[in-house]
Amino acid sequence: MINIASKMDTINKNKYFASVLYFIKNSSPSLGKVKLNKLLYYLDFVSYRDRKQSVTKDTYIHEDYGPVPAKTEEILAELKREGKIRIDFDPTYKSNGKYSFIALVEPDDNSLDAYEKKLLKKICSYFYTWTTDQIITQTHLEAPWFYSKPYDVVDYKYSPDIDLFLTDTA
Repeated sequence: MINIASKMDTINKNKYFASVLYFIKNSSPSLGKVKLNKLLYYLDFVSYRDRKQSVTKDTYIHEDYGPVPAKTEEILAELKREGKIRIDFDPTYKSNGKYSFIALVEPDDNSLDAYEKKLLKKICSYFYTWTTDQIITQTHLEAPWFYSKPYDVVDYKYSPDIDLFLTDTA
């Protein structure tokens, strides 16, 4: 497994916080941890495809349910500690339970540029009605996840394969 600790110092916490809060506030009420991870994946990989830079600057790991951002757990824990989100857990949901989130504050989008704000909005709108299983299936069809090995880093160089939001994103 690749050591990603050294790569984590470069995340953009302000943009990460704003993006997570935006997704929690503007996604379907059934937003759970897995779907949140996939929305972040699309935010970062589509941005990288279009501009050669991700929004959060996080590293993604090839997990069974698709690409998972390495720092999301820490970001969620910090947002909770700061009283910006509430995290609920339903242990009766399917076999593993389900986390859900409630934003207690509005996202502070001052750190986001116009492209990033528009992309956040497009992602929320596009995936609003998608189930978690549908979005997992979609990520498995794309080169970034497909060409990475289990538990290795998902390479941004494959982001041009993602054909969602090809027009009018910038």
